Amino acid sequence: MSKSTAAANLKRIVQGGTTFRILDLYSIHRRYRHKSDHSNLPFFYNRRLNTAFLIKHTVRKHERPYLVTDNPVVTKVIVPVTTTDLAMGGHSFFVEERGFEPKLREFIGQDANELAYSHDLERLRDLAAIPSFDPFLLSNRFRDHDSPVADLYFDISDKDLEKMEGYVADQVSDMVNLAFDTVDVTADEDGSRQRAIRFARYILAGEEDERFDQLQHALDLDENKYRAAIFGWKGILYYRWRIADEKDALRRFLIAINDLIVTGMTQNERFMIDEIRRDIIGETRNRWRSLQTVMAEYEGEYARFATGGDPRAIRHILLKAPEFFAQLGHDLSAVSHVTSYWDYWCGNREEETMPARDAMDIFPGFLRSLTRNHGPDEDHARIA
Repeated sequence: MSKSTAAANLKRIVQGGTTFRILDLYSIHRRYRHKSDHSNLPFFYNRRLNTAFLIKHTVRKHERPYLVTDNPVVTKVIVPVTTTDLAMGGHSFFVEERGFEPKLREFIGQDANELAYSHDLERLRDLAAIPSFDPFLLSNRFRDHDSPVADLYFDISDKDLEKMEGYVADQVSDMVNLAFDTVDVTADEDGSRQRAIRFARYILAGEEDERFDQLQHALDLDENKYRAAIFGWKGILYYRWRIADEKDALRRFLIAINDLIVTGMTQNERFMIDEIRRDIIGETRNRWRSLQTVMAEYEGEYARFATGGDPRAIRHILLKAPEFFAQLGHDLSAVSHVTSYWDYWCGNREEETMPARDAMDIFPGFLRSLTRNHGPDEDHARIA
């Protein structure tokens, strides 16, 4: 099912980094190609794959016969014809399509190094198995992998960074005072705001500023724990922002699927569809409650620090950050996949009805995406 991709499409998907849906290796290559970590710890050994776009793609009905999965979301790989001119277009294929492995071997070359080919094949399958390209889930999976990936590949996209900067600055103003050990009483409001903006950039984009090393000493953390803590906190702030964006979409989804009129059902289909619909609503609410529980714990700890100035509270938050962001990421990814697919299916439809054949096709995929049996590792295996 591999095919050429229009040039206009390639220009539209340039993100400058990583988002929930798109892993933009092309932009990461352009920004970091001269850094040793880019070539020493790459996502893919094949140079063309390591400049590709990977997209979590919502399956269209006409594509389903060509795939070996019935998951509602699959992983699409788009490789530019050339990295010097996206107007030349690119070639695309799905990791989950029939005959994928022979196509990949043909693309990489029959004489390719077998170890490198096996690595890239396994890496593509790993990326297809995770629920989204959220940079924090990627880091959690590949940073300490047997074949690790450089941190620069986990950059948040330029667009998301721009949207988040002011939001995060508002969230970290108290932390800025701790980083400077005391409140600068001579600083005016604009000066304090700019300092918070700089710290937000430090957290989100990793822009180093030696003055903020005071934070590490204030928290009494060694360098490795401090770096992991800041990365985890960045993840929590990212998810906090994403949750606010997702809330309206989730509310629309729950109302719509509850009120949806399914037409043309047989008696057996009616029973199955009603049961699955109830389970979808129940699992969606479970995921949302899980998100809210983790965020409430974070908010409580942060409020204790903000109101009392107790550095131990923020230290506790940062040390728990990896655990917090792993759970938040899996729950939010599952919810986002379902709501984004629903928005795609609805499109410009005004009728609040769905044919039974579509419900029998779509609803089981929703339930698989939302159901969690034991924990995040099983989500990785179940959601694509």
